[in-house]
Amino acid sequence: MPFPTRASLLIAAIAVPAAMSLCRPATAVAADRSILVLAPSTEDDRIEPAREAIAFWNDRLEELGVQTRLRGPRVVVASPIARTVENYARSVAQRGVRLPGGEAEPDAPRELTGLDADIVVLLSRQNILSYTWPLPRTAPPRYLVVIRLARGLDRGDAMVSRHVVAHELGHALGLLHNESPHTLMCGPCQPLTSEPDETGFLPLTDAERARLVAFHGRR
Repeated sequence: MPFPTRASLLIAAIAVPAAMSLCRPATAVAADRSILVLAPSTEDDRIEPAREAIAFWNDRLEELGVQTRLRGPRVVVASPIARTVENYARSVAQRGVRLPGGEAEPDAPRELTGLDADIVVLLSRQNILSYTWPLPRTAPPRYLVVIRLARGLDRGDAMVSRHVVAHELGHALGLLHNESPHTLMCGPCQPLTSEPDETGFLPLTDAERARLVAFHGRR
């Protein structure tokens, strides 16, 4: 089925220029990647879609025979460091393309870098763009994935949430935006005429599958 109208706002948000500038792809690392989800409450309706997105990626990685898997997720609810991580997420989103790169980039807060996870997924309380951001000066590479709070007509749409999480995790796995508007890593997207494939998600391109193999290596 094509995406419903209420799904369009959140899917389209990942394709605007500001969001594209914030989604920096991963640096290659051949290892399982642990995931920690910071959720504001146990009732947050993005938790299960996040699990589904992680399962989707593990299925695709297994199909490709690559070394990497996504472990978890561990879900932490109402963490005392959530406010600090939210503030950092907003500062990154607000500065966007103006952020300095390399050694000039500001450090992430210790509360975030001290978490035992390769990928931290923040189910944000804020209405900001969803994006993936590499934490500066971390080895092996680590990432913050920010998933915006859906408001209005697209609130509670699990299909939208799982595609947004899957899209952002794709960046953490090394994929860029593509120019195919009906695929998972689209940028820009055409949600109203897009249909998931047999996996329940928008498809990957052949080039993206090849990149994942080259990036992560076969088992």
